[in-house]
Amino acid sequence: VLGDYYTEPVLLIKTSWGGRNLHVDFRPPSAVAARGGAVGPYYTGMIDYVRDVLGNLGSEFPEWAGMGYQIAGFGWHQGWNDRVDATASAAYEDNLVDLINDLRAEFGRPDLPISIGTTGMVPPGTAQSPVEAAQLAVADPVQHPAFAGTVFTVDTRPFWRDASVSPSSFGYHWNHNGESQYLNGSAMGDGMVDLLTP
Repeated sequence: VLGDYYTEPVLLIKTSWGGRNLHVDFRPPSAVAARGGAVGPYYTGMIDYVRDVLGNLGSEFPEWAGMGYQIAGFGWHQGWNDRVDATASAAYEDNLVDLINDLRAEFGRPDLPISIGTTGMVPPGTAQSPVEAAQLAVADPVQHPAFAGTVFTVDTRPFWRDASVSPSSFGYHWNHNGESQYLNGSAMGDGMVDLLTP
């Protein structure tokens, strides 16, 4: 979606570790300063990985040598492991706000566009979990006016596909359904394009 939007080359830098939560594993520095704990090793790992890729673009992608780059946005699709823990669920909105602010500070982009896909993974019509509600709340300009026009969240519940038409019946990981994953990414991409469009 972003490749179609830009005429320039687009690089998606993916970091992904399964079974991790925002409450501890990705805990951002501002959450530690405000509510204690320790900076999450996966927060640090994510930042280090992105900086390593950006610092080696010419060797990783020879065609990129000498072109430079701009960090255009950040996508976040996570939440299952917070959703299954009451303490993590209750703190999710505050932690997500801190994550957004810390990423913006880390990369020097105070209005860095953020596209979020809710943790969904339930049939349409199923009540939202507190984590999904928090993910939607951060993009609500009434609840978080500081993020107005710079944070987008898509409700991914409509992308659920039943186990009967999926490779697995896990529930989590979207029953390993490729259509669900495609729709999640497309919707997050469309949301990012909306944020990037003047």
